[in-house]
Amino acid sequence: MEVKKRKIEEACEDFDAGRMSRRKFLTRLTAFGVTAVVANAISLSPLGAVKAFAAITGPEERAWALAKEAAAKAEKKTLTLLIPTGSIGNMTPYVDKWKNELGIQLEFIEEPDEVVHTKGMQEAVAKTGRYDVMMPTAMSYPDWIDSGVIYDLTGWTDKYQPDLFNKDWGVVFPASHHAQLYNGRVAGLLNDGDQITLLCRSDYLEDPAKQKAFEDKYGYKLDVPHTWKEYYNLAQFMHDPAKGFSGSLEYRSPYYVKWMFMQRLVSKGKLYFDADMNPTFNSEEGVAALEDMLAMNDYLHPDAFSFTWSSNYNAFGRGEGFMNIVWPSGFKYSMAPSTGPATTGKIAATVMPADFLKDGSKLYAGLFCWGYGYAVSKYSANPELAYAYAQWMTSPTISADAIPYLGGYSDPYRVNHMLEPTERLVKTYTKPYLKTLYENMVNTVPDFCLPGGFEYQDALDKQVHACMTGEKKPKEALEAAAHSFDRITRRIGKDKVRKSWLALAKNLAEPIKKASGADKWPDA
Repeated sequence: MEVKKRKIEEACEDFDAGRMSRRKFLTRLTAFGVTAVVANAISLSPLGAVKAFAAITGPEERAWALAKEAAAKAEKKTLTLLIPTGSIGNMTPYVDKWKNELGIQLEFIEEPDEVVHTKGMQEAVAKTGRYDVMMPTAMSYPDWIDSGVIYDLTGWTDKYQPDLFNKDWGVVFPASHHAQLYNGRVAGLLNDGDQITLLCRSDYLEDPAKQKAFEDKYGYKLDVPHTWKEYYNLAQFMHDPAKGFSGSLEYRSPYYVKWMFMQRLVSKGKLYFDADMNPTFNSEEGVAALEDMLAMNDYLHPDAFSFTWSSNYNAFGRGEGFMNIVWPSGFKYSMAPSTGPATTGKIAATVMPADFLKDGSKLYAGLFCWGYGYAVSKYSANPELAYAYAQWMTSPTISADAIPYLGGYSDPYRVNHMLEPTERLVKTYTKPYLKTLYENMVNTVPDFCLPGGFEYQDALDKQVHACMTGEKKPKEALEAAAHSFDRITRRIGKDKVRKSWLALAKNLAEPIKKASGADKWPDA
């Protein structure tokens, strides 16, 4: 093994020094047992082949060695994965490798993400062993760990070092890192960077006539919005319903609308609870956030109240609006000619707008929402094989290869995806957008990665939607949501939820902790 590794290292040195052609280099690595996917990624790495090989021979190699060992002794030769609908395209390219090299058939069961959570909870009771790997949102981990349906992965991660916890190379710290944990223990391995960013049509921003008209009207130059007020002005200016063109495609539909509120809330320096689990969104900042949203309704796409993620992506890609608040997969879809015929090469992206705090300072705060990861079922017949799959898929090279596939909505989540991207990542996302993702993610707040997370989120969603439809006034809606939150907290147990909440708050970026007062909160 060491001899083979040294020969690969020598080939990498020769390639970096220009003593070997790329074709010969790929042939040489393949002969040494390196997969075509890995060899190609090494040859294209901006780090150089030597550094790229050093990076991948850690977690990926360890995961594959474990997979080989586990597959050889496995009586069940199928690994069954419960995954959210729309994610399969990031996993199917590797089915043949697992079948041909390990004799393991990968079976995928797709369900809507809320159904994935429900089926996981049902498995805690049924104990059927139907699933080996489950891919929930980060919000599922606390309830799944507490119910006993998934493994605490800390023992495996300590032994096999998946590299996701390396600040310089792994998952972007701090909030997305916390999304893998429950009370400091590893509950899952993150494979999806679900933060939201803001997309604008660059061709409209670059139009001289629009530049002049905008500056004449608002008194400053036309650009991507840096504050929520600028976002509103742009939506108002660009809105042209007579031509089927909307100022923004921001969501107002059930299930999605709470994230639009949560994003504005954290921009105003408020979190969901205080240090003692009292809801804080029913504050003047929360009311102002809902009022901002109501003011925007006049400039939204006519389907805003019924959008799903896919219908939103498709509408923006067809050229039906100027701006979109969307996940990174939305950028991928908008830049691909097949799904973004009107927007390919015409996207200017930016971090989420800032808002002004009471002291007059500006706060840039993003939202890390959803965020899928791999969890291992306690009732799996092959738990070590299931873990090996998770580590291998989230390794630096394989993850960088998997994410750009258009057939799945996984988003960049590792530092190497954004700051040292492969050629495929750059082609799909562009260097400026990947840099934007990093700058946004280092200042994000994760959603309800707490016991009862789905219940909290659903309660908030219902009330925000009721406000958007005119059924309730902003203060009325938020008080109702706060009342529901108090009931959920009492049912689960205040001490239990508070412990998890304080652990989450501890991992927030310093500007967010300072603005919210969480920098003075006690430790969990």
